[in-house]
Formats: sequence, C-alpha cells, structure tokens
Amino acid sequence: MENDVYKWRERMKGQVKYYICFCKAAVSLAGVILCYNFVDYSVVGVLATYFIDVFNHDAIHKSAVLVNVLMGLQVVVLAFTWAYSGSFGIRKIIIFSTAVYVLGLLMLYLSASNRIPKTNFVLYLFACVLIAAGKAGGPSILKIDLLDQLIAGHENIGQIDWKQARYRRNVWLFLAGVLTVIIPFPENWSTMFVNSMYVIGAAGFISLVSRWFFHHRHPRRTENNIKAHFNCFKKDRETLPPDQPAEAQAQQEQLLLIRMIPMWSTFIVFGLVTSTADTFFILQDDSMTRHDATIFLLAKDALKVAADFLCGWFLELRRLSRSEKNFVLKMIICLGMVLSVICPSLAWQVEVQRLKKAHEMELVSEEKVLMSDWCMAPLFGLWEVMEGLSVRGLDEFFNYHVSKSMEDCGSEIYNKIPIAIGNLLSAVCVSTCKRWFGDTLNQSRLDKYLQMITVLAWINLCWFFFVTTFYSTKAEDGVELQESQEESKVEIDEIESEESEVEIESQVEIESEESEVKIMLIYNDKQIL
Repeated sequence: MENDVYKWRERMKGQVKYYICFCKAAVSLAGVILCYNFVDYSVVGVLATYFIDVFNHDAIHKSAVLVNVLMGLQVVVLAFTWAYSGSFGIRKIIIFSTAVYVLGLLMLYLSASNRIPKTNFVLYLFACVLIAAGKAGGPSILKIDLLDQLIAGHENIGQIDWKQARYRRNVWLFLAGVLTVIIPFPENWSTMFVNSMYVIGAAGFISLVSRWFFHHRHPRRTENNIKAHFNCFKKDRETLPPDQPAEAQAQQEQLLLIRMIPMWSTFIVFGLVTSTADTFFILQDDSMTRHDATIFLLAKDALKVAADFLCGWFLELRRLSRSEKNFVLKMIICLGMVLSVICPSLAWQVEVQRLKKAHEMELVSEEKVLMSDWCMAPLFGLWEVMEGLSVRGLDEFFNYHVSKSMEDCGSEIYNKIPIAIGNLLSAVCVSTCKRWFGDTLNQSRLDKYLQMITVLAWINLCWFFFVTTFYSTKAEDGVELQESQEESKVEIDEIESEESEVEIESQVEIESEESEVKIMLIYNDKQIL
C-alpha cells in the first residue's frame, strides 16, 4: 500500500514538473496578460453598449460601425507590428502601444465625465483607432515572449520539447484567465475607464521592467526577418529541394500562398458573422431585464480554449497520414462553418421573440424587455465553439499546406487578414442597411439584418464545400507515396548502418581477442625461459 502511494506521489510530481514551470519571466508575463484581459472584458468587449448610451441619433448604426472598425484595425496593426518588430525593437513597440492605448481610454473617460462632447462620431472613431493600435503590443506578442522564456533553459534549440513548452504556456494563460473571473468589474463607465488606464499603464511598466531578467539564449522569433515572409524570399531547406536556386524557391513559396487563397476567401463571410456576434449579441443581451454580458464573454472564451484544445488533442491522438490529416482538417473547418450558419439563425429567432415581447409591452425607447438573457447563453457558446474550431482548423491547415518558414506567421498574420476583411465588411453592411437601425433595438429591425447574415452564411457554406474540392486527397497520394519511399530508404540506410556497425564491432572484438592471445603466448614464453 505504501509503495502504491509513493508511486502515485512520484507520478504526480512528474506530471506537475512536466506541465508547470515557475520562473520570474513567466509570472510577470502572465500578470501583464491578466491586465490586458481585464481591460478586454470590462471595456473593449462591451464598448458597443457605451456607444449606444452616448449617441442620441442613429445610435445602433454608429456603434456597430465603430466596433467593427476597431476589430478590423486590430489585425492590420498587429500584422504591421509583426512585420517591423525587428526594425523597431520590442521595447519601442511596448512603449508606443501602451501610450496610445492609455490615450484612447483617456478620451473615452473624458467623454464619460462630460468634459468633451459625447456625440462626436469622429472623436470616438479616433479613440477606437488608438485602442486598436494599443493592442498591438498586447497578448499576441506576449504569448510568443512567454513561449520563448519557457524554452530558454535549453542550450541547444534542437533539443526543445515544443509540445511541453506549449502545455506550460497554456497553463499560465489559463491561470491568467481564471484570475480575470475573480476580479470585480465596476459598473460606472467613468470609473471603468480610469481603472483601465491604470491597469494598462501598470502592464506596460511591468512588461518593460521584467525584460531585465529575461533569458536571451535563443533569438526571439518575433524579431526574425518577418518581412521576408511577405516577400516569400526566405529559403526553406526542409520543404523545398536544397539544390533549387533562391528565385525558384521564392516562386514555389508564392505558389503555396496562392494555393491558400480559395480557403481564405471562405473566411471573409466567417469574419462578417463573428463581427456581427461581437456587436449585436452584446446589444441583445443588454436589452433584456437580466443581463450578464461579462460572464458570458468569460464563458465563451473558456469554450474557445476548450475547442482549440480538443482539436489539438484529436490531431495528436494518433499518427495520421497526409491524406487523412488533410481530410480531418477540412472536417474540423467544415464543422465551424456549419456553426457559423446556426449561430446567426438562432440569434435571428431570439430577436424575433424579443421584438414580439417588446411590441406586446409597447416599448419604443430604451426600456428593457422582460426576458431573461439566459436564452443568449447557447448563442455565446456556439459563437466561441465556432471560432475555436474554424480558427484552429485554419491554422493547422495553413501549416499543412505551406512551407515551414511561414508557419510562425500563419496564425498571427495571414489567417487573420480575411477575418479582418470580414470585420470591415460588416461595417459596410451595417451602413448599407442603415434604414433597419434606429436609436434603440426596440426601434430597429435587427431580425432582418440577422436574416440577411444567415443567408450569406448559407451561401458561404456552399462556397466552402466547393472550395474543399481544390484540396482533394488525390494530390496527396503521390506526396504520401513519395514520403513512404523516402522513409523506406531511410530505414534501409539505418539497417545498413547498423549492420556496418555490427561488423565493425565484431572485427574489433576479434582483433582484441587475437591481441590477448598473443600477449598470453608471449607471457608463457617468458615464463618458460
């Protein structure tokens, strides 16, 4: 019994050491990510409700445009930051992003405290641009820094266990997310903006100070020549033949990126659906009697992480061939696309019921409908499962179809661009359908807009089924056959090398035995003499 307890204890210690790594850099970066999470959930995630309160005319249309522009510009600024991080330096990026983030929150605080005009649309647009620029030095770069610090203990980069490092990073990110749930969020807008300014300022200070005890054994991957990825001139010895000239390799990488364009085109409407959820799900929840939008935002992010983890776990469950992996990745993205149709259609039906109750109660102003917001819980859940499956599937699909040198930029730049285009397209759609939106949701026809989004999502799903035929498994069979032949050649070479080693060892043993026999004969001769 004692031996079993001891073995269980040692096994648990081994699991803890495998998944958890305590170091000063990890603690400080997790704290900075916690600060950014607090501002995202308390301010940025619910800005649409604030814009509804401050605008007196055409409030729904203006708030939707501002939120969609903010979401689209985040990706544009982040791509620019990744492309020129090696030129500017990470410290300058942190200082600049913190300053502009605080400035954008300061403008919102001054408007909330009635010190500047509340109804100036251009003023709020400028504040959204500043906040989008401020998020460039946020979690997207901090996650890479955290991973770099967790692998800094290895002297040789070839000995790094990347799976273990990513597990350890996810543990710290999960801890930051759990602590975000515990922190209370103020209800007053001016207090919320002031607290957010202090939190972002503290995050920038901690991020700068913590770099004094960072490990710099390996070069930061965000400081690589990322501009070369855009120009596709970086050599890739792992995927492309080593005897190809640089121009031929660049053309090959360009073809690999061009091959991804059909799949990226399906994510433009997907971005339109996600931006619609980001904007109008919050407004729908706020128009009901009991609303817990912040709790729903935290829960939906937890579901997104869970969906992302399940996708990775399923792909690592067993070794898949190239054709099987290609099929599985398409099915994962397909499931996310199907949910992108179900999500707006359910929101459409919820809005129909909400408007029906509003008309029965004869509500035309900002009065809330006597309807529990728990009917929105499935929508928030489907929303993030949809994002988790589709985005993770697209990242793995990108890594599968392009060269190794472009994998680092896939999830952070290339795959976010079509979604950002969809976010900006959402602002165009809202402006085009301006006649459907009034000053409040009770005066608007959001049900018609959600019906239009549902139709577009159905068309996009049909387009996705057509696009998947471009990535058929027939082309993979030849590659798989070639890889199996190469693996068999490697196995034959290993067997031959092992046989040669055995022959050499046998020869050495024979020579050693002969030398021992000679020594014994010489010793015996000396004794006879």
